[in-house]
Amino acid sequence: MKQLRYILLMLTLGTFSIVQAQTTERYTPKAIDLGLPSGTLWADRNMGITASATDFGVYYSWGDIYSSDEDDLKPIGQRGFFWRTYKFGKSPKSLTKYCTDSTFGTKDSKTQLEPDDDAATAYAKNHKTPIWDASWHIPTDKEFAELMEKCKWTWTNGGYQVTGPNGKSIFLPAAGWPKHSQNGTGLYWTSTLCPDFPCYAYAVMFGDDFIGWNNTSRFSGCSIRPVKSKK
Repeated sequence: MKQLRYILLMLTLGTFSIVQAQTTERYTPKAIDLGLPSGTLWADRNMGITASATDFGVYYSWGDIYSSDEDDLKPIGQRGFFWRTYKFGKSPKSLTKYCTDSTFGTKDSKTQLEPDDDAATAYAKNHKTPIWDASWHIPTDKEFAELMEKCKWTWTNGGYQVTGPNGKSIFLPAAGWPKHSQNGTGLYWTSTLCPDFPCYAYAVMFGDDFIGWNNTSRFSGCSIRPVKSKK
């Protein structure tokens, strides 16, 4: 009986290893060249995808390198999407980093996420399996502005097909945000702070009849679509 249990255990472990390898393969993003003037390459899927480029992915607070699927990696007091659990301040007026006005906390005048606080950049370094390489980063407001201005956005199947000048495209699903992921709205982080009100960061928000900018509270959980530059 002990021998039988051992064999069953080994079979179970072996099956898990195969599934894990397949899942890891599915996580690998493709860099899509849309023919943009800047040469910026956009990932074909959101961070956290396990199957297809149309899936929602997972959600991140601004400046947090761990996702909603990785809450168990954080101290208990830092889990969830609230000011009280936010990494860089427990209220809009107690910011400890990325603050342009002392009214909102400790002023350091930083307006752009540093690599260690950029979830897309830090992903490879903080995971044993290198799913993303370190050249990926969260888009700046300028990189997202270029995508909005230079591409054709077509609403289809619960998201936007974004077609670049060269005819290639990516799909941005309307992934919403935690607890509201089915509301037909997309909300994607940029890596750029709102300098006038540093408790917010810029995000791109869209639905089937609008595309625009949103000043989003930094603790909020939003989607991330990484970019990288041509080598």
